Amino acid sequence: MEKLKPGPLSDITVLDFTWVLAGPHAAKTLTDMGANVIKVEQYKAGANERWLPLRVTKNDVTQSSYTITVNRGKRSVCINMKNPKGMKLIHELIKKSDILLENFAPGVMDRLKLDYESVKKIKKDIIYCSISCFGHWGPYSHKPGYDMIAQGASGWTGQSDPPIIAPMSIGDTTASMHACTAILAALHHRSKTGVGQNIDISMMDCLFSLHENTLPWFMVSEAAGNPVKPAKIGQKHPGYAPYGIYKGKNGFICIACLTEARWVPLVELMGPKYEWLKTDPRAATVSTRCSTDNAPVIHETLEEWVMSLDSVEEAERLLEAAEVPCLRVRDIVELATVDPQIKAREMIVTVDQPFLGPMKMYGSPLKFSETPSGIRGYAPFLGQHNDDVLMKTLGMSQEEIKALYAEDVLYHEPAVDKLNNK
Repeated sequence: MEKLKPGPLSDITVLDFTWVLAGPHAAKTLTDMGANVIKVEQYKAGANERWLPLRVTKNDVTQSSYTITVNRGKRSVCINMKNPKGMKLIHELIKKSDILLENFAPGVMDRLKLDYESVKKIKKDIIYCSISCFGHWGPYSHKPGYDMIAQGASGWTGQSDPPIIAPMSIGDTTASMHACTAILAALHHRSKTGVGQNIDISMMDCLFSLHENTLPWFMVSEAAGNPVKPAKIGQKHPGYAPYGIYKGKNGFICIACLTEARWVPLVELMGPKYEWLKTDPRAATVSTRCSTDNAPVIHETLEEWVMSLDSVEEAERLLEAAEVPCLRVRDIVELATVDPQIKAREMIVTVDQPFLGPMKMYGSPLKFSETPSGIRGYAPFLGQHNDDVLMKTLGMSQEEIKALYAEDVLYHEPAVDKLNNK
């Protein structure tokens, strides 16, 4: 893996108390941008994502695809916070940090006396970011939550037809990106004023704020005195057409045609059988096609045409020639192995993960011209960076660190010894 130039956050240190996805994904994004992220993991057990599938064993070391993906480039420390000496180390690391990031349920950090008010007494200008399902106030704040709960709570699930779980954790990842945005804004504010602050990110809030059409439709129609309950969305949009996922003989294709300039070439491409679309009042303009009354007939007609072709590849070729926005639906294996856009954008990068060897991993979607964002190291093993962090960050000696191991304050997994002996 080619070593990157310093990223835009190369002078920033993050103390990462996160687990599973929302927090780790935010911390990974900061790591990709060059931040020094110190991941504080549960004593001996490690962060929860180390135990999530898919777990594979090679060279007698078991690793999780989950942790390899979300913890790349971070430095792992494993400190016993139930031991006073361990908590003292945490306090010293806070003093050296710009950002504290956590995504436990509300109350967990309070019980550790690591809530914002307590941490602020240790580092006055700390930027403290919490991510949780419902946030730290409001009648739902006490409820435990996972991504799927946030999907249901936000209306995302309720607007899907049929109600489904999204194929990726949209609540976690959306919240993580909002967290990064807020953290960067807080860093900018601190650079001008010297003042840190507390950031509270709710997965439900973030998903709720992204309803592009359905919620605004209701709110506008309510204000006009005639509330409209939005239709649910499945493979095809209930109020935009053509705008959907259309079935062909051997797969699916996405087609979006919401301008007059592209509608006429589409109808002409479809052939004489569909000439009626040029004169039918239901298809006359973008506005008439994009209505809940008329969209279904447009969808049905377009899918009939796609199904008449030999393949979705043929549909894609014809539509592209007519400059109609479309793309055949790709599957995961195709994207990971042969998709030319993924390759050109360096969204699949090969990394050497110890004990596994070369493996493919997501690249960074953030493209900078001067301060690149990207993979800055493999995912660490539990406690791998205890010595490095305590020596370089806190100035401790090897003898002091060795004593902390003996006193059950520090731990690292056996793979660290195997790594050091390679």
